[in-house]
Amino acid sequence: MSEKKQVLIICNTAAGQMYLGVLLNRIWYAPALAKTAAEGIELARETAFSLLLFDGDALSRELQPSITLLRTDPAVKKIPLVLFLTNDNAEMSQALLSQGCAAILTKPLDLAIVYGVLGRLSGQPRSAPRVPVRMQVEIEEDVREKELTCINISDGGLYLRTKAPLADASVIHISFQLPHDSETIKIAAEVVRTLPPGAQLETEPGMGLRFLDITGDQLSRIRSYVQWSILGDLEWNSGI
Repeated sequence: MSEKKQVLIICNTAAGQMYLGVLLNRIWYAPALAKTAAEGIELARETAFSLLLFDGDALSRELQPSITLLRTDPAVKKIPLVLFLTNDNAEMSQALLSQGCAAILTKPLDLAIVYGVLGRLSGQPRSAPRVPVRMQVEIEEDVREKELTCINISDGGLYLRTKAPLADASVIHISFQLPHDSETIKIAAEVVRTLPPGAQLETEPGMGLRFLDITGDQLSRIRSYVQWSILGDLEWNSGI
């Protein structure tokens, strides 16, 4: 797995720092914390950050001068700046974007949007967050192993544990039930990555599947499960 990208979180509340720090760590970033823009700039003189994340609610009174500082100081002005705001409107967003903000994300956070925006700005190779899971997946085709264990899932696909992966580009039809979901998902999938035994010690042997022709309902249910798995125990209380 690739090394975590360094990101700087600027937020002056303990709760906000904890929420963003835990969230970013869970979606494969290495967060550093600062209370103010000036403090963040000092950290940036020692660390090469891929992103600047700024909680505009917690620092509302300092929003404009902080953005000006972050967009003009040589240590950070070229690093993409992402704002988190509760009350957002088109006029305000346009003004902030014109000042050099790369993106504005509105609370409560939609994990799929957050992951996609941060991934695009930081160059992360994955387009969707994945989470570990243990569930059985049935294969409709006449193959040697009709039932395999899924060990992680995203809204783009899943990874099945097997010592005898199918050939790349194979298309199969699978069915499974997400944890705590009573409805079965039936979908076509393409083998896009195979890992035979012994190929990589830190990864279980198996094969990665990419979902084909996923419906809106299926996508929504998988995304809800992924978001619940990552954020279910977190609550953003920026007033602390």
